[in-house]
Amino acid sequence: MTLKTYLLPALIILFLTSCGNTKYHYYFEKGSMVDFTGGEWILNKSKTNYNQERIDKIARREFEKILGDSLVLISEVRQGKMLPAQLAFDPSAENLLDLKRATGKDYLINVQSNITKSETGSFPVAPAIGSTNKTNEAGIKIKIYDLNTQSLLSEGSVTGIANVTTTAGEKGISYTNNAETLAMQGLIKLIKRYKKNGKTN
Repeated sequence: MTLKTYLLPALIILFLTSCGNTKYHYYFEKGSMVDFTGGEWILNKSKTNYNQERIDKIARREFEKILGDSLVLISEVRQGKMLPAQLAFDPSAENLLDLKRATGKDYLINVQSNITKSETGSFPVAPAIGSTNKTNEAGIKIKIYDLNTQSLLSEGSVTGIANVTTTAGEKGISYTNNAETLAMQGLIKLIKRYKKNGKTN
């Protein structure tokens, strides 16, 4: 194997990951440092305009890395319980008390991941003349409720934005994160931020 053979894949990866100008902006309105070491946690069905099954899968996988067996899905605790078919992203104190009485669990995690702007795919096409700027954007929010006090424990969010400018006649391949990638990666990054800031076993 020549040096060129080794370098080519690395250069391609570097090119693809360095293009697109993707940025993630984090904001914690409440409780950026959460104690995950005690209690039992319910993960609610996600709210999304993208792909609920995929977002649910990501949320479960990433929160299980923090909580392990202390995490249960809303579908698991709903069995045999008098619970609403869907629990709101912003449940009332009465809803939280009902959930506590029905399940005996301690915390509720609500996840929202929405695509807010999708102007281009991963490989933007250059215009015939002039230049164009395209933007993809996704907003992710997590709310954690204390079922014992029926209060909001934490609210965190991240906005993922990818901009790419293409010019007529330019050579090479432009790459940017599409909106779907932002919706998924933003969720992963926000949960990892919770893990980094919080108290874990």
